[in-house]
Order: sequence, then C-alpha cells, then structure tokens
Amino acid sequence: MTIKIGIVGAGAFGSIHLTGFSKNPSCQLVAIASRTEKHAKAASEKFQVPKVYAGNDSWKKMIDNEKLDVVSICTPNYLHAPIISKAIEKNCHILCEKPIAISREELRQIESELASKDLIFFTSFNKRYNPIFKLIKGTLDEGILGKITLVRYYFSHYGPYKSWEALSEEKWFFDSEKAGGGVLLDLGVHCIDILRYLIGEYDKVNGINFKTSCIQMEDEDNCNVLFQFKNDVPGLISVSWCNEPSETIDIFGTKGFIKVNLSGRNSPSFGPKSLKRNKLIKDLLKFKPASESAQNKLIDHFINCILTKKQESPNFSDGKKAVEFVLEAYSFKK
Repeated sequence: MTIKIGIVGAGAFGSIHLTGFSKNPSCQLVAIASRTEKHAKAASEKFQVPKVYAGNDSWKKMIDNEKLDVVSICTPNYLHAPIISKAIEKNCHILCEKPIAISREELRQIESELASKDLIFFTSFNKRYNPIFKLIKGTLDEGILGKITLVRYYFSHYGPYKSWEALSEEKWFFDSEKAGGGVLLDLGVHCIDILRYLIGEYDKVNGINFKTSCIQMEDEDNCNVLFQFKNDVPGLISVSWCNEPSETIDIFGTKGFIKVNLSGRNSPSFGPKSLKRNKLIKDLLKFKPASESAQNKLIDHFINCILTKKQESPNFSDGKKAVEFVLEAYSFKK
C-alpha cells in the first residue's frame, strides 16, 4: 500500500517532515503547500515533490485538489486547527506539529470532528522517541528511587530571538494572536507530555511565574510552572527562550535521585552511590544519544499505525492535554 502525503509548510519543520516521509518506503510525497512560493519550490526540488501550491490559501487548494491519505501540518500555530478541520473533512490522516491548537474552543471543535471519523491522528511529540526516557521510566517503575517526591524539567533554547531568525519572514512568533502564547506553549508542551509518560496524569496547575525579556515579544520568553500530579507528586517545569540550548530532568524520591542531561553533554548523576549497583542505573550511565532522528521514528510509527489501522500515542488526546495544561497555566496570568 502506498500512502500519499501532502505537506503544509515549507520552513524548518516542513523540511524535517519531508525528510522523514521521503525515507519511508510506504510513502509517496504528492504535494507541498506554503504561503511562500520560493520556499515551496525549493522544498519541491530538494525532495522531488511533484505538485506545489503557494499563497495564503494554498493548503485549502492542495487538500481539495489532491487525493491525499495524509496531511502533515508544519505551519504557524494559528493555522493548525483550521488545517486539521479541512483534513478531517477530506478524510485524511493527520500529523500535526505542536501545539495542535491555541484555544479550548479549537480543541473542542477538533475533538467533535474526529469523533465521527476513523482517522489516525498524531501529535508531533518527537521527544517520546528518545530511548533515554524508556530507561528513566524503567527506573521509576522498578521503584529504585522509592516514592517520588519531586520532578523538575528544564528546557531552553534561543527560540525566535536567534535560532529561527532566518526561517520566518513574518516573525509570527512575536504576534500573540498567531503564536497563541510564548515559550510555555512552544517548549512546555513537550515537557508536560514527557512527564505524563514518566509520572502519570497531572491534576492541577498551582501557579506560574513568567517574564518577558525582549521588547518585541508580546508573550513570555521565560516561564516556571508549579503543578501537581494526580498521585500527589509535585512538579516544576522551567522553560526559556533566553538561554543556550539545554535540557535536564531531575527526579527525587525517598530512596534517591537522578539528574539526566538530555542533551547528552554530561553523564547522569545520582545518589546515593549505592544506586550504581542497579542494572537500570548502570544502563542510564552508559547511555549514548541515538544517531537516528527521533522525528523519523515518529513518522515511521505514524505510518505503521495507518497501515495497521491502530491509533497509538502520541495521539490527539496527548496533544489536547498538553495544550490544556498550558492554557490552565496561562489562566494565572490574568
């Protein structure tokens, strides 16, 4: 079975999705749509995509005109929900970059539209495919750290200030209505998704501390969120667009702690020293970052779910819960 793919968005994430689909033998890249014609043509030439649609409504024309099996969405945040709705209307399976929506109203509409369809929906939470999280999960499930007492996740990069400067002529990330939020909506959704996988469902947000350091930014570029899981474990997510790329997770328990640098710069630290006797801790210490792209793994999983007609995570519900977490945190701003 050949799965026909249409890509919406020809920027950095569009290129990442194109790479993943082009490497999967079950996929055929059929068309690409972008607001910017030169970006669409460049991507078309690089990945040998036969059809190009350009302009603000190019995604509508592509989905209407092409017989697609999949719509892959890599656009600014405010376009995610309307493109999802159009794809559902045309019975296309969906892979959408995070966040899948920027309001509760959009989430409700998508959920309602999906309810009557038998479609595979994946939220692009590619961090789930980093094998180190499976090792951390095993450590927690074995009770090596005892009862978990605190989880802390820190994630930063330069965001739209530096690393994305050349990628967007419109600078939509500086527009609150188009972005839907700041660094918490961008990076925080990844953090809460991974913590839900490791610890369980969160219960409630207890508070938020945020700061806007750049005069061009309408939303927060630094943010800390205190929250609580349903098993009463407290959590802290700290995200920033104003620091060098860094990502760490600290987990404390009644029998010990682990601190893992997810960028692979340093070996995990732990305590007490007696934990080193445990095989799972030894595996954590020996872990080396995988060379295979996590996004490619996600795309392969997505395609396999389509072929086997089986919905798995990271699905719509996972994307929805991450956005709801951020929106609940934002309610403390008011």
